[in-house]
Amino acid sequence: MDANHVVKKCSSSNEKISTVQAALRLLLVAVFLGSLLMWIMAPTNTFKQSWLPSIQAKLNSTYLEPKQGARLLIYTLPILFVAAMGCFYLHMGKKLNNDKMASSCRNPRFASWKKPVLIKGPLGIVSRVELAFLIMFIALLSWTFATCISNYFAKINPNSAAEQGEKVWQSKLDSAALTLGLVGNICLAFLFFPVTRGSSLLPLFGLTSENSIKYHIWLGNITMTLFTAHGICFFIYWAVTNELSQIFTSFMVCLEILRERRAEGMRLKEM
Repeated sequence: MDANHVVKKCSSSNEKISTVQAALRLLLVAVFLGSLLMWIMAPTNTFKQSWLPSIQAKLNSTYLEPKQGARLLIYTLPILFVAAMGCFYLHMGKKLNNDKMASSCRNPRFASWKKPVLIKGPLGIVSRVELAFLIMFIALLSWTFATCISNYFAKINPNSAAEQGEKVWQSKLDSAALTLGLVGNICLAFLFFPVTRGSSLLPLFGLTSENSIKYHIWLGNITMTLFTAHGICFFIYWAVTNELSQIFTSFMVCLEILRERRAEGMRLKEM
């Protein structure tokens, strides 16, 4: 009787933990999807003209500036919340006698998605899940670039370009360079998540930092490509608008000031 009572008590405890885990899983998925929604809406006029001003007005306090508080709320707090709740979720999972995460991974419905679909190529061995997430990430970058550059180009006309002392194509080149930098910032936001050791985010997806190194490499290559294009576009823009010579002149002036201060320091040491 005592053994049956203990078994029933353990089973009841496991059921409670499983219920709490299921509720946490739904909450984390909702927060994660909400964070993705903010990334998707960020380049749109609806976000800039309606959502962001409303968020900044509610976050105006003596401790945070409205812009700083909005950035923390939109981009930082959701990830911190998921990481903190992920620690709690994984800790409860260790108390269960049966590993449900492992059993779900062995489910035949999900096993086919983990089979490699690409074996040879620049990406290495890629499964269907990885390929799907890569395509969605590229879609996010493309959406952000297309939306931002469309909004910038809509504001450029011969009159606005003439006010800046530029031609229309020069203003568009400046906007394209700025947009490439903004899209590159998205890659930077996700760049170091795959290789963070001791992270509670990766185990939620059944990953480790060692297995996620290739994702870091993918993000790094995309980041370098975007920022290289960003630099080339700005270099061309500075060259055609004669700003490159001004930058070079300012650089030489700074070097001359540094040399004079160094020479003055040497004289003071000799005295």
